Amino acid sequence: MLVRSPRALAFRVGAAVVAVATASLVASDLAALHRRAHDFGAPRDVLVARHDLAVGWTIERGDLRVRRVHTSQLPRGVLADVDGAAGRVVTVPVLRDGFVGARNLAPRHRTGLDGAIPRGMRAVQIVVTDSLRPRACAAVDVIASFESSGLGDAADVTVGSATVVAHGVLVLRTDAARTSEGAAALGVILLVTPREARDVVFAATHGVVTVALVPPEDAAT
Repeated sequence: MLVRSPRALAFRVGAAVVAVATASLVASDLAALHRRAHDFGAPRDVLVARHDLAVGWTIERGDLRVRRVHTSQLPRGVLADVDGAAGRVVTVPVLRDGFVGARNLAPRHRTGLDGAIPRGMRAVQIVVTDSLRPRACAAVDVIASFESSGLGDAADVTVGSATVVAHGVLVLRTDAARTSEGAAALGVILLVTPREARDVVFAATHGVVTVALVPPEDAAT
């Protein structure tokens, strides 16, 4: 008869205890993972932006990527289909790696400038000469100078100086234009608030306007 030493028996018992404890721990961890997965909800595919998407941007397929995220981690209205977003215009900015939702985009029937104007905002064009040519989606200050004193009491301006009438506003588009005298100029379409639209039109009517490029950090939200 084979006789085992007490030490060997102790080793076997210890190994069995460790195996049981390990199996119990693994089972407990798996159960916790399953509970957590249930709490997070089922994973689903959603769209995120590959780069910052500014107001007025028309979505292309290369602007988006698909990411798999648990349902509980998603805001409402996040889109999952690239075809459902491609060709639509951004009305609420999306930062790089941010979720792209229905509320960020204009309805499909709204295209071009019509699609780029969010609720409560206005699009207005100014004609500028001797000015830089900002790209679409850039942010600019609109600067006006007034040389005439016949502006009336309602004009809150200083004659002979320049003033900023719109700060960090978004450029929606630029086009070739002409001044009232027929000289070549630049037409700049801006996204502004109703008050800024009033001030910009007043400045363009009674003074000389130009645009100054500002860094993205100074752009109006």
